[in-house]
Amino acid sequence: MIRRPPRSTPKPSSAASDVYKRQITVKQDINTVYDFMSDFRNLSKWAEGDEGELITKEPLRLGSVFRVKTHFNNKPRIYDYEVVEWGPPLRVSLEAKANTFTIVDTIFLSANSKGTELTYAVNIKFKFPYVILSPFVSIMFNKIMDTQVKSLEEVLGAI
Repeated sequence: MIRRPPRSTPKPSSAASDVYKRQITVKQDINTVYDFMSDFRNLSKWAEGDEGELITKEPLRLGSVFRVKTHFNNKPRIYDYEVVEWGPPLRVSLEAKANTFTIVDTIFLSANSKGTELTYAVNIKFKFPYVILSPFVSIMFNKIMDTQVKSLEEVLGAI
């Protein structure tokens, strides 16, 4: 697996971190699922209202960047997600940084006799003083994750 080296020595932080995780088994083979999930140009197929555009050159790899148009709390948002871990076909992580938080989406895959087990984890780390937003965001984000997982089951074929 290829990981991006730290850019600098981490500084002590008082930031809060929330992790949201969902797991499903789908009919598609592990390589197909990896190719689909690691390419955020496919967001519109499973994350309602979201669009991803690759803003770096092909092929997809460590350091690739997607510009993602999304919405949260009925407000449009644009984030640049960088591939910070690239481990085909088992794991990929994409990171976006904003003024109030850093978000890392990580997809873990495992082949099994039925197809592919997909674990989708999102880690949101709020910057101080925005840690107070965490409980409010949690309620909304859990609903978003549930909706996205149902869409993934439809697109990739739930077992």
